[in-house]
Amino acid sequence: MQAFNIVEFQGLAAHIRELEKVNKQLAKLTLRKEELTDMIISGMSHNHEGQRTYEYDTWRVEIKTPITYALNKKLYESGSITLPDNFNPIKESVSYSIDKGLCDKYMLSAPKKVREALAELIDKKPGKASVTIKERL
Repeated sequence: MQAFNIVEFQGLAAHIRELEKVNKQLAKLTLRKEELTDMIISGMSHNHEGQRTYEYDTWRVEIKTPITYALNKKLYESGSITLPDNFNPIKESVSYSIDKGLCDKYMLSAPKKVREALAELIDKKPGKASVTIKERL
């Protein structure tokens, strides 16, 4: 654990307490936003999939109600259910993933030609930082 002097600790503790408070507020606001969204969709009688813009009083309100589809990959790949080609909406695709540990290792230790190829193929940049307060001690 990193050591902090008392002034740094007090400032850091205040930031952590504030972030904890903000996270609680966001959770309540997110719930309220969902409730209001449902009330507005119902009030506008928007009962279909898709997007539509409504005008009400002085507002222009855009409502989006998408439907998402998820494939049961395990069942599909088991072959226990088959669909005729002309009635199969499922398209197979190849997915690529990068082993971050190996990538970093090879960028440091692989021959120069390999490192150059990796640098061309893989874009490495910092992601969005986040802080999660797991529990209060």
